[in-house]
Amino acid sequence: MDLQKAFDLVDAREKELIALVRGVIGIDNCVPPGRNYEQLADYLIPYFQAAGLETEKVVVPEALWRQIPTPGLEGDRVNLVARKATGKEPITIYGHVDTVPVDDSWTTDPFGGEIKDGKIFGRGTSDMKGAAASLLIALQVIKDLGLEMKFDPICCLCTDEEIGVYPGVYHLAKEGYLKGHVVCLDGGQDPRESLASAGSVDVYVTTKGKSCHSGLNFLGVNALEAMVPIMDELLKLKQEVEARESTVSGPPLPEARSHQLTPMFNLDVIRAGTKSNIVPAECILTINRRYIPEEKFEEVLSEIEAAIERGKSRSNALAVGIKVQHSYPAVKYNPDTEHAQKMRAAKVLVQGYRDDEFVRYGAAGSTDMSFVSQVLKTDDIVFNGGGRSGNNVHGVDEFAHIKDLKALAKELIYYLCA
Repeated sequence: MDLQKAFDLVDAREKELIALVRGVIGIDNCVPPGRNYEQLADYLIPYFQAAGLETEKVVVPEALWRQIPTPGLEGDRVNLVARKATGKEPITIYGHVDTVPVDDSWTTDPFGGEIKDGKIFGRGTSDMKGAAASLLIALQVIKDLGLEMKFDPICCLCTDEEIGVYPGVYHLAKEGYLKGHVVCLDGGQDPRESLASAGSVDVYVTTKGKSCHSGLNFLGVNALEAMVPIMDELLKLKQEVEARESTVSGPPLPEARSHQLTPMFNLDVIRAGTKSNIVPAECILTINRRYIPEEKFEEVLSEIEAAIERGKSRSNALAVGIKVQHSYPAVKYNPDTEHAQKMRAAKVLVQGYRDDEFVRYGAAGSTDMSFVSQVLKTDDIVFNGGGRSGNNVHGVDEFAHIKDLKALAKELIYYLCA
């Protein structure tokens, strides 16, 4: 196999790569609401078919995706599966096609793909529609050069990773579409190897009061003030929770409290009241809890409920309600499988990293690969992608380096064919 010839062809197709990136980010798949999934699938299908893969659109039944409690969701949840079956070992190559929303503070068109200084800007360029374009370029080069893949690829481009609970890849895994080990394109070009991802739980606490004129507050019950004893107990629990440590190393950040991955406990959103002259009748507090692999979801929820009960005993709330959204479980990965080591070798070859530059740690963020790990009962999940730290993922003017998107295409060619 002439790798250099393949790599040169990737470089020669830079304009095609840019056009593909612009094509995929030009379709608005921000979630919520999550519209236009089928439009994106229809856009991608001809490219996969031209590369020699069969395609299938898999729609998540509405009764299942409506389990996601995020408000404002609209449109069919259409996932794209593209595969080639020749009897070889199967490999699932996964990416999500939804993105977080945009706001009006962007200085570039979030759906335009503007290029400046070797960077392409737009929502999803780095997380992670740009990686889908890199995958297509890799598959096209493989076909055009007549390279033989060592695996039978099953490419899954899926919905709703950014909100969790019931993402498209979870449905595909349960329905048997995923086979072999998994290459997740929701990674980056930094020399990093993933050991784990934290679980994520949102708990919504509601205190009920009674509204009245603020000048006659003794006639009502202030729901916001009634939340204070509950918040006090939750903050005590926060101190206890965040003192825990995982056996997994945490992100190598100087600001981190520990070298190990630790749980996170946040009181993130509070909503109450409409005007200062009205005593609020309702207050809603949102807690986000990130839990480490050593913790169990049931125990995480139980201790939060217990803290709320302790606060409730000191609160004058007329009623206290709790709603739970378990977005993602926690998960561990094995970076020493033959597949993980091959992807590392691909990065070393293409990016020129030294072995001693690679850092291993668990991520405080959460991922739908936790569901895949549960369903397939595997820790053989390999991460790579077209982004890197500093690309302002989820932020204003998100971008990807064009050279990194080309590097990912080259790494995938090496991984699939060498």
